[in-house]
Amino acid sequence: MGAPSIQAILIAAKEYAYGIKIQSRKGERFEIPVAPTIDMVTYERFVQMRASKRTHPANHVEFDYLIGGVLYCPCDSKWGARTQKTRKNKDGVVRERKSIVGIYYCTQNHLDLVSPDCPRHTGAKKAEAQVWEKVCEVVDNPQYLVAQAHQLVEDLRASATNIHEERARIEKEMEALTNERQSLITWARQGRITATDMENQLSAMTLQELSLKHELSSLGQRINLNSLNDWEEKFMEYLADLQVGVEELKNVAPQNNEERHNVFLLKKQIVDTLVHKATIDINRKIMVDIRLNLLAVLDQDAKSTTLDLAYIGKGETYARIPDMYPAGQIRLRL
Repeated sequence: MGAPSIQAILIAAKEYAYGIKIQSRKGERFEIPVAPTIDMVTYERFVQMRASKRTHPANHVEFDYLIGGVLYCPCDSKWGARTQKTRKNKDGVVRERKSIVGIYYCTQNHLDLVSPDCPRHTGAKKAEAQVWEKVCEVVDNPQYLVAQAHQLVEDLRASATNIHEERARIEKEMEALTNERQSLITWARQGRITATDMENQLSAMTLQELSLKHELSSLGQRINLNSLNDWEEKFMEYLADLQVGVEELKNVAPQNNEERHNVFLLKKQIVDTLVHKATIDINRKIMVDIRLNLLAVLDQDAKSTTLDLAYIGKGETYARIPDMYPAGQIRLRL
């Protein structure tokens, strides 16, 4: 596979993982089924890698953007950010600003795809203040996160199953497909079925085999339930540390640009940890989706990792992470 083909798959990684390709024509969206070519474990690794290697264009260095990369609008477009050195007065004359300001803007340039509820742009200072206020609200009132964490752990334990039994079931179905494929080829050679019938049935079997392989690879997203026994104590300790950090940032008064940038970096770390997505409406009010990876918080004792099923000892009980909690995350919308 050449480099252009690999890049094309990476750009549309989500489509190739979920098996649904979305295309737009004149403002109308169409879902097209495609054969999954990326398993879920690989896709999740890819998403994490892309997030860790996120870079920003050089022309953004004049301003710190607290919610860069997480702000969206009703167009379902991720907003960009830029500095603004000029402004138009009431007569439409462009003037230099006394101070540089940052703005966020919608990146959807196709008019037929622009939502009527999209505000198109907003000042960075006001937008970031809204998001930071909601982050502080969540941290100051952690009972919401704690309740979600309890629900997640309960669901994980309720869905506990023996991983070896599930693996054996899938492998048995794959073996049956292999035997059936060989039988079809033999029957075609003997003239018992036509070549066309054989090709049609083999194509159907290939899709079924892809589905089974996808299901098998998803078994890797498991955690050992025994390591969740003391999760609440560790989680509460983490939240307490987070509260102390946020409280200090509320009261800090930076004296120069270096101190201001350091404060920004600390806030950015908290926002990146908690904010999954921020959505702005026509009135420039922002709804914030909070997500916290519980399993990452408990990484020392409850590692969420891709497990090689061949090396898991018999009798160990594991649970699949429910789809409603991708990658072991607890969620909250404000």
